[in-house]
Amino acid sequence: MNGEAKILIVDDEPNMRESLKEILSDSGFACTVSEDGAQALEFMKSSRFDIVISDVKMPRVHGIDLLKSVKNNYPDTSILLITAFATVKQAVEAIKFGAEDYITKPFNPDDLIFVINGILDRKTEKEDIAEIDLSGFQSTIIGDNERMKDVFRLIMTVAPTNSTVLIEGESGTGKELVANAIHYNSKRKDRPFIKVNCAAIPSSLMESELFGHMKGSFTGAFKDKKGKFELADGGTIYLDEIGDMEISLQAKILRVLQEKEISPVGGESVDKIDVRVIAATNKNLREAVANGEFREDLFYRINVINLKVPPLRERKDDIGLLINYFIEKFNSAFCKNIIGVSDEAMNIILKYDWPGNIRELENAIERAMILSTSELLHPQSFPDHISPLSLSVTDGTGFQSAKSQFEKDLIENALKKSTGSISRAAKILGITRHSLRYQIEKLGIKKVNA
Repeated sequence: MNGEAKILIVDDEPNMRESLKEILSDSGFACTVSEDGAQALEFMKSSRFDIVISDVKMPRVHGIDLLKSVKNNYPDTSILLITAFATVKQAVEAIKFGAEDYITKPFNPDDLIFVINGILDRKTEKEDIAEIDLSGFQSTIIGDNERMKDVFRLIMTVAPTNSTVLIEGESGTGKELVANAIHYNSKRKDRPFIKVNCAAIPSSLMESELFGHMKGSFTGAFKDKKGKFELADGGTIYLDEIGDMEISLQAKILRVLQEKEISPVGGESVDKIDVRVIAATNKNLREAVANGEFREDLFYRINVINLKVPPLRERKDDIGLLINYFIEKFNSAFCKNIIGVSDEAMNIILKYDWPGNIRELENAIERAMILSTSELLHPQSFPDHISPLSLSVTDGTGFQSAKSQFEKDLIENALKKSTGSISRAAKILGITRHSLRYQIEKLGIKKVNA
């Protein structure tokens, strides 16, 4: 796409305009230059641009105002802001209003090309992936990591079908959000969506809870009661933590899946039902089958479509997106105006493995925002087990160092998985070969077989 990409350069300094044009033209981009934001908007009325690269401090139309106007009128055009007057507030404001990225003067031309290629890669990726409609519920799936994109693709593939889905993932990874997305993108989205936590209901009550019961069928059964499967008729039932279900009840679940019929406790009638089953577990069901704790026939019946949600430690490149989402959420809830986290805090956050996953991160951000008395979240606002003294502000590594090390680890891991193949590693990372080669050289990664 690079050779076809059209870029509009906006800067009130002639030397900067021409310098940018020369750099980008030499890299194969089609460039147009504009001396200010007002002229840029005129150009955009008659021409389509893939990216607008704009200075922030300009006469007539400020860079942020240009950003807002472009996003409102030309939403498919990406914005990259360049400024010599970088502040945390300004950066956050730029991202808030839709800027793809933000770099400061002076900058390395290779870094600029790398950032532009990343923007173009993401634009191409968005064209290839159908948007996920999350309008049926309040929560949102956040993620730009390549493994999360695989999850999104699979959601959109399986949602329109009636196939049974097994969602696997550690506690706190967002399995229920995935189930929500599947149901609300299915043909059953206007029908009931019934959720059952198999680990939270006592085993003595589980059969009645799932299949209902007749009055007098056991002590305390004072009236007839519909079960969750009957309530879900025509829609979807979500069986969370199915790995905790007692094996005696698993046979009854198998019958429902095979025969599409239920019978209430204490009743003689057999009723046909039409229910799609989505199950989830944080356990290794294959091991549970081998240990005799889970029925093999039920495992294969629910594992028609298998969807694995990665833990947060394997998608740390999504942490920034998640933090921004939680800050916005809790700013509204607590009437605060937190704009982000400090470099030291981000360093700590990226080093921590988050065993409680997204749920633990959300709780940590909520706590930090409650305790914070400044517009940035600092290490002292986070729990001690997340921000130990050894990783305090005296550590000195800083965000950029942590970011570089993280990127290096990601690339080395991808190269290891692809046995040194640049093409396969670039595909794993979701970037171009050119971008990967540049990063390998920039980060000093050695022993790479092209």
